[in-house]
Order: sequence, then C-alpha cells, then structure tokens
Amino acid sequence: MPQTAQPVRSLFKHRLPGLRTIMLMLGGVLLLVLLNVGSLRRYVTARQQRNRIAEVVESKKESLRELERQKRSLELGMFENEKSVRESYRLLRPGERMILLVPEESKTSGTTAAKRATK
Repeated sequence: MPQTAQPVRSLFKHRLPGLRTIMLMLGGVLLLVLLNVGSLRRYVTARQQRNRIAEVVESKKESLRELERQKRSLELGMFENEKSVRESYRLLRPGERMILLVPEESKTSGTTAAKRATK
C-alpha cells in the first residue's frame, strides 16, 4: 500500500506540538520590548548616570580618608618633630625650666653594686 504524502501542517502538529505556543510567547515578548524601548533607554541612561555619580562619591570619600590620615600624621608628627629638635638643641619654650639629671658616680663600682643588692 503506497503511503500518501502528509501535509506539512500535520507534520508540525505531531512532531512539535508546543511550537505554536513558543512562537506566540516569543512574539509577545518582542512586542513588549518594542513598545517599551523608550522606557528601557531612560532606564539604561539613569543607571549609567547613577554609576558615574557613585564613582565620584567613592573617589571623594577616598580623598577625604587620605586628607584625614594626613591631618593625623601632621598633628602627631609636629609634636614629635618639635620634641626631638628641642631635646637635641636644648631649646626651651617660654616659661619652661631645664632640669639636668647627672648620674651619681662612686669611687668604686663594687661598693655601689653591694649597696644595690642590700636594698
């Protein structure tokens, strides 16, 4: 018995039953995208602008942290620098008095060691 040619339409119905549904959904999504192109452009533009502003804010915060670090360094460093200069050149601020501590030397080093041991 010879086989008769089946129409193409019935071939798709039997082999790919969900193809029509997939095509309808794809068409709907494409239509939705085409209708909202303006909104999508505004969204992308706003997002890019937000990212640029966030980068500027982050760089300003980093600059602020660096300036705070430099401020602390200068505040602490100035005191240390002034202290070392005043000690090395024996400089005094107005109203300060210098006290020099001279170590006491004994005639024999053995007697001072014995005195320390007894205390």
